[in-house]
Amino acid sequence: MTHAAIYESDPTISAVIHCHDSVLWRTRLDCVPTTSKAIAYGTPEMAYEIMRLFKGTDVRSRKILVMAGHEGGIVTFGQNFEEACNVVMRAAEGIISLHEARFS
Repeated sequence: MTHAAIYESDPTISAVIHCHDSVLWRTRLDCVPTTSKAIAYGTPEMAYEIMRLFKGTDVRSRKILVMAGHEGGIVTFGQNFEEACNVVMRAAEGIISLHEARFS
């Protein structure tokens, strides 16, 4: 339902990646469009929450969201798999850069 809500919210999207990374999730929580912690993954409420993010945030341009009620759950998307994958990689690179700066 979550993936369908993304495809329905923007017909230019052809690829969705749902991955889990606890460090990426914690560092992006509330820094990118984030669903309510009270909403569990795999529910109709999550689908409606995703649609709310598309209507009321910059998720469409950022191409990434965090599911606060689905620990570790990150979703990226794009016009194709390469674009969606690049969003994940850029987010992860940001964490590596922060870590390196902290311990240099």
